[in-house]
Amino acid sequence: MRRWAVAARENEFALLQRQAGAAMRALWRPRSYLGVVREALLGGVHLAAYPLGLLPAAGLTSARRVPTPAPVELPEPTRPPVILIHGYFHNHSAFLVMSRGLRCAGFDHLHTVDYNPVLADLNELAERLAQEVQRMLARTGARRCVLIGHSMGGLVARHYVQLLGGDEHVDTVVTLGAPHRGTYSSYLGIGPAAAQLRPGSAYLRMLDDSARPSSVRWVAFYSDLDFMVTPAVSAKLVHPALAATNVRVRDTGHLSMLLSREVLAAVVAQLGAVAA
Repeated sequence: MRRWAVAARENEFALLQRQAGAAMRALWRPRSYLGVVREALLGGVHLAAYPLGLLPAAGLTSARRVPTPAPVELPEPTRPPVILIHGYFHNHSAFLVMSRGLRCAGFDHLHTVDYNPVLADLNELAERLAQEVQRMLARTGARRCVLIGHSMGGLVARHYVQLLGGDEHVDTVVTLGAPHRGTYSSYLGIGPAAAQLRPGSAYLRMLDDSARPSSVRWVAFYSDLDFMVTPAVSAKLVHPALAATNVRVRDTGHLSMLLSREVLAAVVAQLGAVAA
């Protein structure tokens, strides 16, 4: 596995070349221009909705406000509970649309984890997620859950599963535009978490070195129009030990993924066979 990680880092320049080539080819596709416009407009939607994430979410449980319940025997839900983990400089308002779609698909137990990425690093956030998973399983009576992480939230989920025993409690991890191999845009960020997202960081090497086969199913959505993850193919989860299903999203930006009907339908389809 270490040899694989070295080869992956050596191919970083080739990935950047591929992204540049893909960007040039995209100039000939009208849908690319529509995707850029849509990303700009939906970025404004996310910005306008951000204050809503400072309030309790209607129909969602914010994990930071849920006390640990006393152990009781609860009937197991027909669908596993889902924990939604937002990305850098966001909050649970990121999932306002996706949560509605998941609920319509039968996922009644939806939970969010809010955090401040500027103050905490990914190690601390993963430890928080571990605590919230235990609270949520006790609250619902489920044995296992589903984690859906957007952007940096996908790495928080991956850290928990690989390093903190989450493989015993998680059925499926879905990542949306998560920089599994880092992103050069993180050099513009502030705080310890942003530094951990830089390509070749010690943190990312730790994630690669700790990847092992398990019963957890991995699904990674990546976009050819993701300007926040650079190179965009870094959002693919290619470590051989994880055997991930990588789903390409065409002409949809980093934030647009969260509001896309096509992405929502694909996520629901990937979770269609998941049982509690």
